[in-house]
Order: sequence, then C-alpha cells, then structure tokens
Amino acid sequence: MLDRASIDRLARTPEKNAPLLNVALAEEGTAPVLLALCRSIAVGPEALAVIGHRMIDEGDAVGKDPATPADEVVSVAGELDRLLIAHPRAPDALRDAILGRHPRDAFFVLAAACHPQATSAAIERAVDWPAASAVHDRLWIPLLDTGAVPPLTLEEWAQDASPLRREAAARITHDPGLLSRLARDRSRQVRRAVASNREAAGERTRLASDDPAVEVRARAAGQLSPNTEADRDGSRVIETARFAAALRAMAGGGVLAPDLVRALAGNAAELDLEGALIAGQVLPRSELCGLVDQVIDLGFDSARSTSLAAGLALRPKVPHDASESEDEAELLHTEIVYDLVKSLSRTTTAESRLTGKARLAAWAAEGLVRCEAVDRERVLHHLARRPMAAERMILARGAALRPAMVGELCAAAAEVDEVPAALLELAWSDVSIPDTLLTELATRLGRPKKRAEDLPEDEVDLDPSLRSLPVLERVVLAATTRANVSPRAALAVVALDARRVRYVLSAMPQWKGRLSGGRLARVLRQHAGAITVGHAEARARGARVESWTERVLTELELSIALAVGHVTGAEVARRIQIGRQVLEEGVTLAGGAEARAALEGAAGIQPILDWAAKNRGSIPAALAVWLLLERFDRERGSTVIAASIDTLSTGNARVAAGVCDALSLLEHRRPGRLETIHPQSPRGRATMASAIARAYRALGGMRDERQG
Repeated sequence: MLDRASIDRLARTPEKNAPLLNVALAEEGTAPVLLALCRSIAVGPEALAVIGHRMIDEGDAVGKDPATPADEVVSVAGELDRLLIAHPRAPDALRDAILGRHPRDAFFVLAAACHPQATSAAIERAVDWPAASAVHDRLWIPLLDTGAVPPLTLEEWAQDASPLRREAAARITHDPGLLSRLARDRSRQVRRAVASNREAAGERTRLASDDPAVEVRARAAGQLSPNTEADRDGSRVIETARFAAALRAMAGGGVLAPDLVRALAGNAAELDLEGALIAGQVLPRSELCGLVDQVIDLGFDSARSTSLAAGLALRPKVPHDASESEDEAELLHTEIVYDLVKSLSRTTTAESRLTGKARLAAWAAEGLVRCEAVDRERVLHHLARRPMAAERMILARGAALRPAMVGELCAAAAEVDEVPAALLELAWSDVSIPDTLLTELATRLGRPKKRAEDLPEDEVDLDPSLRSLPVLERVVLAATTRANVSPRAALAVVALDARRVRYVLSAMPQWKGRLSGGRLARVLRQHAGAITVGHAEARARGARVESWTERVLTELELSIALAVGHVTGAEVARRIQIGRQVLEEGVTLAGGAEARAALEGAAGIQPILDWAAKNRGSIPAALAVWLLLERFDRERGSTVIAASIDTLSTGNARVAAGVCDALSLLEHRRPGRLETIHPQSPRGRATMASAIARAYRALGGMRDERQG
C-alpha cells in the first residue's frame, strides 16, 4: 500500500507511471488524485474503470478524505463524470453508465456521441435529441463520426417511424440511393437534411425547384458552409469550437438559421399550410409581424391565414433554452401579442363586433381547430409550454368549435407533467369526463403567473352545481395547492366544513373590496393540513340567520355569510329591498349565491333572483346578479340582455363597472357569447365594448402589470 505523500506525488504525472501503478492510484487516491488521473489522456482504461466502480460504490462521497469533516466535503462526482465521458480511453461500458446517469444533459449526450469510440447507444441518444421545431437545424448531427455508423444502421434509420432518425440518416449518409429516397420523404425536416448534405448535389438541384416547402427550396439553392471535420486523432473533441456550437444548439433545441428565417418570412404567397403553421411558432418578432401583414393582404379568410393563426396559438411561451429567463420570454410573448393586435386592427370593419385581443382570440381559436396541419396528438404537449392556446379565452373558443378536442386533450393528459387550468374548466363542464380524471388533472395544473393583484382571469372557475359536492371538494382542494379557484367554487367547499368556515370568518375582517379566489385560496392553503376531505368537520347545509350578521355588512361579508349559511337568501333579499343593505356591484354577491345554491338548491336563492329580475333595468348591481345567476332561472337571451343594458343606460350617467364585470364573467364562462349581444344605445354599446375588452385583457399577458 502506498503512503499518502507518494500517491499525491505520483498523481502529478500519471503519463509517466506504469498502467498498473495508475490502477493502484485509482484504487486508493482521494478526490484530487482521481481528478488528476481523469484529466490525463495517457491514463489507460483499466484505471478509469476502477474510478468508475468507485463512483458507483461511493456515490457523491467518492474520493472523500477521511480527515475532512463531513460538512466540509465538496463532491467531485459531477466533475469526474464530465471528464470520464469525454476521456478518449474510457471504456465503452463506463461511458454508457455515465450517460445513463445524465440522460437529459446535453453535454453528456453530445460528448458520448462524439467520442472516438462512441457506442451505438450513445449515438442514437444524440440522434433522438429533438429540435424545437421542424425547421431548427440540429447542428450536432454533422458532428457525429460517420465512420461509427454502419451502413445497415443508416438504412434502418432511413426506414424508422421517427423523423429525427430519418433526418440524421439524410444528413450524414453518402449513399446516393439513400439520399434519393430520403429527398422524397414526407417530412420537410428530412428533405431539408438532404438539402444540407453536400454529397447530394443532384437531389439538391431538384429540391431547389420542386420541393413544396419554401425553406427546403431555400436551403437546397443556397451555399453550404465549408466542411470542417472535427479532430479525431486522439485529442478531445469537446475542446473544439464545433462542439461548443453544437452544445449550444442542443441546449436551445437547434438553431433557426438565417436562410430559413428569410425563406419563411419573405413571401407569404409561397408558404404551404404546414410552413405557415411553423412560421407562426418560430419566427422572430419583427419577421413574424411582417408575415402577418402579408397574410392579411393576401386574404384574411384563407387556409394560409388559418394555418398561421394556429401557429400563433401554439407559439410557446416557455423558453426551450434554459439560458433564457422565463421573464424575458414572457415579455417577448406579451409584446408579440400587442403587435398582432395592431396588425389585426386592419381587419376591423363597421360590422365587426370584436376588436383588439378579442379579435386575436377568435382568429387563434379558429386556426387551432381548423388548421389541417396541426398534429392533434401533440396539441397537449404544445400546451404544456404555455402558448396562447392554453389560455381560457382561446382554448374554450376552440372547444366550442370542436367539442371532441376536450376528450382528446384529457386522454393525452397522462403524457405531460402539467396541464393548463383551462383544460380543467372544460373537463369539469363535460359530462363525458369521469370524476376521477378531474382530480388527477387538478393535481397537475400549471402554476399561473403571479400578478400584483388577484384577477378573475387567473382563477380556475368551476361551476359548483355541475358535479356532486364530494367531487367538487376533492377537485377544489387539489387545485388550490397550485392555483386560485373562483369564489363560487371555493365558497361552496368552505361551507362544507365548520373549521373552514371559522378560518375564513377570522380572515374576513382584513378583506376589502371584491371577494377574490386568491383570498380564499390563501386561507385554504394556510390550513391545508386541517381541512382535508378525510378529516372534515361536517355541518348542516341549511342556512339560518346568525347574530353576527345583524350589523350592516359589506357586499363581501354578505356574500360569505350567504355562502356558508349564516344568512338566508330570503333575508338578503329583504334587507336589500328595504334599503338596509347596499350592494356595491353585485358580482361578489352572485358568487356567494351560487355557492349557497350548490348546497341548498335553487330555492335557497330564489328571493334574490326575484329581486334581481324586478330591478335589473334600474339598479346596476341587480342586473349583474340577474346575469350571473341565470343557471338557476333560465338562460338570458341576447336580445333580453341587450334590452336590459339599454334600459339601465338611460338612467345612468356612466357605464356601470359591475355590469361590465358581470358581462366579462359571462364571456369567460362561454367565450363568444358577447358577440351576439347588440345594445342599441350609445352607452349600451360602450358598456358592451368595455366588457369585451375586460374579458380579454389578460390574453397573452398585460404590459404594465407589476410582479407579485
């Protein structure tokens, strides 16, 4: 056994040691010794294999000096993995084992695939590494050693169902017959790979004139970059500039080359339907806006316009590249939305009912469901990256146009880690979706953006009367851990348990203004351990007048009291009628009434409905309540709503904010409804325009909102 000083001295020059001596150093050395051995390209595979076995046995503590206190140990396991995966003499089994520990790390995938003795498993993992889109160049594919891929493997890739493998075969093969076949592949990214292969001169000429994809024609007609093969004479490939460029490309999902940007944005008339879809998803901001203007000029109702709208709807907000912050991506996404709104303003006519973001939502939703180039099996995967289509006002509009989409998305929910809140709302309203799936969806909601204030747009709005109370309780408690739930659903769940009622009543004195789902959600989260369904403290569902409600209440307090059964619907109506109770805007009371109706039935709030129907033409709050409680009476027809707004407008000097809020909630619950309501008075039309703008204000983000 060597002494510590000898081990440290010998490790300084491992290239001068005999192979067996380096094996001994690998067996007994501490972390600095192991690092020194791995940094030397002269160390043989036997010593490296020993280090690999030690890493398996010792884990993060590999090479720990026994004299070093445990709290001062700095693990070198990660650095050893990085050195070993790229070591030119590392055994195949060792490299594959390291790659198995880091299957999603671009560095390890690329280093293993570019190794001079790369294994087939390592090469295939790099080949299967996806790009951000079908037009992003995977710069790491040409870096692979073509000599390490047998011709039969290339033939298998060329016939594989995955376009990624067919693309790789098209990019690196020298076989004319294989190139000829792949140049006619159904996938545009495969044909572009042929157009990028300098060995396919004849096929490039044909593709430049005949291919239906504009970016493939551009690549085939353009000049290819000089061929600079990586140095494979024993030096480290990872030290080359090409490796660094390929690694950056892997992290960002490939590179959108300038020639492809010019091709996609240059002439809208040359775009095929799939090309327009892709352009909407990937083009930079300035080129995208220019393309939208071109498409509008060519015909806003064309199939090309529909495909571009689908691309915009599915354009990801979450950055593919981890180096780009989500805040930067959010800001860019918001600015693009405002640019699109400006462009779409050119399509507004005297008969147009929708303007601004509402017009954008209608266009994007129609594109999402009408575009023939959209891969329906991949839509939920796109929604996981939080594009505009994941927002309520677009996804619900799309579901109204194509109801089967809700079932398709729910069926694919198991394939993604997060689902949009809008999908839970749509599934809740679809009787074909089982209750068990609703709870599963609620546990995997994507966390919404934090804002400076609680907005209705950020709430998961579930109608408490559509499902049983036990199901409502399970779904709301699951969803509340990740998002805010609308007051009508949250209050119904609060009312089911006496402890929740006490918690909410104790927090209530601090609340002012309108009741938001965020306030209720914070209370439910703070007491999550005590309010689970399994430990509920049951209480009577019937309402009665409690003594604390005898004082003059704000609308917020009245709404909570009504929801939890501390005041009856009849008593609420009586107090309003005699002037003892004043309503600020009616929306908050409607939320409490919906919760009470879910527990007690429509009869419990009938007196409130009667008051609202009688006074909707003279009291703004009454009209708001009458609109929002339609489910417990009858659906309000467009003509009746318009007439009520006109009647109310004649007696008010300004647009009633509560009525606008109520109308915007109607639009949230069924997007597209406000388009059918046409008030005749100037103030009535102003009310409707304000309601539509408010309903869609959060679509794509709001420019000047503060961070919460």
